[in-house]
Amino acid sequence: MGGRVSGPKPDAGVQTAMSILSHVDFAPILGRLIRARVPDLLDDGAVHAVTLANQSGLHPLSTVRALRALTAFGVFREVAPSTFVNSEASNLFRDAPGGLRNYALFATSEQFLKSCAALGHSLETGQASHDHALGQKVWEYMRDHPDENAAFNRGLAEIRKDEQAAIAAAYDWTGVTAVVDVGAGAGALLACIVAATPGVCGILFDRPDVLPDADHLLRGRGVRERCELVGGSFFEPMQVTGDIWILSQVLHDWPEAECQAILARCRERARSGDRLLVVEMVPVPGQPDVGIALLDMAMMMFGGEARQRTVEEYNELFAATGFSPSGVLATGTAFSILEARPS
Repeated sequence: MGGRVSGPKPDAGVQTAMSILSHVDFAPILGRLIRARVPDLLDDGAVHAVTLANQSGLHPLSTVRALRALTAFGVFREVAPSTFVNSEASNLFRDAPGGLRNYALFATSEQFLKSCAALGHSLETGQASHDHALGQKVWEYMRDHPDENAAFNRGLAEIRKDEQAAIAAAYDWTGVTAVVDVGAGAGALLACIVAATPGVCGILFDRPDVLPDADHLLRGRGVRERCELVGGSFFEPMQVTGDIWILSQVLHDWPEAECQAILARCRERARSGDRLLVVEMVPVPGQPDVGIALLDMAMMMFGGEARQRTVEEYNELFAATGFSPSGVLATGTAFSILEARPS
């Protein structure tokens, strides 16, 4: 009675599985701490958890337990009993430039967590778990919840900033005068392209409710005066023109029929000599990749049959919509550039 019971040590697979399952508990806790601005309250150094709780309207004992638990994952550090400082990870959740606060707000939102919990519905039906859990399609929900929409767009810009710079640097923009970024979100990739390529103007095309976030980001990057913002739907005729048409992390959001519709709208406006660049993570069958796997499950969650596609699947989409594939370019990141030209 009371003695320690020994047994076989869990194998690596069990440890990994349990670790993944336990993260479901920590996402809402971390999100609440970020919304209570606990990382910001630790900006000047160590603070006792009871003081943090009183300053942020949280329960003292629960705050101690949550912070202590998160230290096991490298988020926060306990430097004295019940006294904590920011770790390198939690420092990124402060309301400061260069961090991951916006992405964390989205990834710990009720929208995201409810959609995750309903993924079994997607497995059973092929439908988006988001629609089942929230009663709206993801873009309708974003339109009706502007704060979460802003966190989503700014969050994507945060987590992809270095990758977008590398993507922009990987392509030869010689002779290009105008780049149309279709479904550009906040415009982080377009900002990198315009900043690195003198003489190129950018046209950012996305839903009207996204444009304020794009204006904010482009001004912050110092390229707003070289970019035109155009609101509209890529399922309808687009009154824009450019030498390069970019679809960056757009097609993975949609099932087959919608992808063909988007590409067809681009083809309507693309002239002979124009180029289409599709920027996506591209899976290779038999070569599993954790990043692609997680993103593909997110696409199932938000778009049902929306998914990460292979090169062959993209080539089929190009052929069905009047484009001819002309190459696949590595970028030094998890993303590839699939180039196509009007047939």
